[in-house]
Amino acid sequence: MTGYGRRQVLKRTGVVAIGGTLAANAAVADDRAITDSASAGSAVQSDTQGWTSRRGNPGNTGYAPEASGPDDPAVVEWRRDATGPVAVVDGVVYQTDDGAVHAYDADDGDRIEASSDVGADGAPTVADGRIYVGGDRLAALDADLEGIEWTIGFEDDVPEPIVAEESVFVVVDGILYAIDAAEGTERWRSDGDGRKLHGQAVAVADGAVFVTDGRTLYALEADDGSRRWANHDGGFRKQVVVATDDTVSVQAGGLDEVVVYETGSGDLRWTGEGYASALATGDRIYALTETDIVGYDRESGDEQWRPGLEAATYGPPIADGEKLYVGIESSNQGPGIVAFDLEEGTVEWSIETDAQPGDLAIADNTLYAVAGELLAIRAESAFDDVDANETDGDNVTQPENGNDTFEAEDPEDVGEDADDSDNGDDNETDDGDTESADEVLGDDDGEDEGIPGFTTGAGLLGGAVALEWLRRNAGVEPAETE
Repeated sequence: MTGYGRRQVLKRTGVVAIGGTLAANAAVADDRAITDSASAGSAVQSDTQGWTSRRGNPGNTGYAPEASGPDDPAVVEWRRDATGPVAVVDGVVYQTDDGAVHAYDADDGDRIEASSDVGADGAPTVADGRIYVGGDRLAALDADLEGIEWTIGFEDDVPEPIVAEESVFVVVDGILYAIDAAEGTERWRSDGDGRKLHGQAVAVADGAVFVTDGRTLYALEADDGSRRWANHDGGFRKQVVVATDDTVSVQAGGLDEVVVYETGSGDLRWTGEGYASALATGDRIYALTETDIVGYDRESGDEQWRPGLEAATYGPPIADGEKLYVGIESSNQGPGIVAFDLEEGTVEWSIETDAQPGDLAIADNTLYAVAGELLAIRAESAFDDVDANETDGDNVTQPENGNDTFEAEDPEDVGEDADDSDNGDDNETDDGDTESADEVLGDDDGEDEGIPGFTTGAGLLGGAVALEWLRRNAGVEPAETE
């Protein structure tokens, strides 16, 4: 169905085909992409395809191998004066604002529809023809946003729901609830060992729900809530849990260690440097450190990837089958988005933004970014109309070095270098040179704006300043131990 057809169906008949096939580029995805999709925990008993929640899927992996983001040169195709994370399904962009859910046409950003005020807050989740939102209450809306299928009220606010295995999972007032996705009736509940579970989006993969209370990480069977295992290592912070079909990763041990467990047994697989587990692809798990993004081999934990970009504060990365996308704040040039080659770590393209990007999403050859406003970024074949792209107040500019790349550390040398270097030297490439974030985003001088923090509800944090933001402003409780 064309974009025009989608708009007319939604506007005139109030019906959206949420299920169905992938876009044309996904339909011809190779076997590797299909395998990666399953192994990354993105396929969990739902017919819905697209970027269905804040981190793309029920496992919070941030990985969409069947999708394809923009190639170089990348430009802002359209923008909306709206903030907040999005879900993108079947050519429609969903976002909450002022208690309502809004639907925008992915082609041009035109608003198609808006729901009534249901007290919605945070990212919506799209699954099997419904839109699920937290906030003042847990609500399931029709895909056309014209009706409310069911709502459940709680004494406390409801975090963003995760939908999988025909259930909606939310933690409210320290208790994990599994709600029937179609009927809105309670299927089961769990309070772990009696301590309050962290009120954040859970992760669902490999038939289990993963949730923590700070001291214990629990794996509960998604169908009935029975306990698969519980790990009492302690020190689990209130951050996003990332789960695939065989691994679950979470920050532990204070602010400097990411731990990876087996989803089936709870056995420790490996630990690595990092204060947040940020992304899981088919073969790697990426963690944010104070100054970098580190990609670890998913099986062994060996360090394999660093972008090698100096003077940058990183936000939460996401990836398609070929590129890693991340919002950055450079020391002088300001905020922007950089696309790295997922294998080599070289810069594919970069673009400046007015504010540091927080949440990102990928769908249908488009990268969506929340950077003070909602941006839709697509590839442009040529910059023929420069004036149109560089009007006053518009941040659509051709990156000065959009096609220039720098070499990240050779994966074969990373392990040796990591053993002999401190965090401050990990960004060096084989010849000792790194590329500055200021050079990637541009050469204009200017004051460094304040770096917005990414709270656990709004994503992950990047850089040393972000660590301080976690301590002071995000309301994150200290890591707990026995």
